[in-house]
Amino acid sequence: MTDYDHQCEVQLLRLYERVSYLNSDKCEKLELTNNEQMTLKLTWNAWVGGDATKKGLEMFCRMFENHKETKEVFDFAKGSSVQKMQAEARVMFHVTRVMQMLTKVIQNLDHLEECVPELRQLGGRHGVCGYNVPPTYFPHLGEAMRQLMSKDLGTWTPAHNALWERTYTFIYTQMVKGEKAYGGGAGKR
Repeated sequence: MTDYDHQCEVQLLRLYERVSYLNSDKCEKLELTNNEQMTLKLTWNAWVGGDATKKGLEMFCRMFENHKETKEVFDFAKGSSVQKMQAEARVMFHVTRVMQMLTKVIQNLDHLEECVPELRQLGGRHGVCGYNVPPTYFPHLGEAMRQLMSKDLGTWTPAHNALWERTYTFIYTQMVKGEKAYGGGAGKR
């Protein structure tokens, strides 16, 4: 397969996933009011505060602390301290990519069909044919994020928590769909 053929295949797949999402049932979509979209954007920007990578590392460290089993799927994190992980290029690369994807979702809340193909492809890479991450681990990162937002943002309310949980559930649900479709099924248990 030539590079051109590969690029065409990728674009067709993205188009398919976008149309699939647009034509999906209303219950499968994340529908947000303008106020909810603004709340998500404001809380995200306030929490990230210009250093998304730092917040991302904190998020992963919190997830590893809360759910020690998640550390086992990250070769670069096994037995590592926070300081060692900060110095590890693979860790920082991964953290940066995760935060870029979350930022993209937040920036496209009014057009989530723009993010769905990438979220599903990302899920596919996390399947048994890729990183082999169990889909049951995906919610743990969102939980860690909400805990940190609650701690860091003085204006955090139960309504914020519920809105972020709903949004993150949408994100990982799209990843699980991609994991099942393109990643060889669900990750190891």
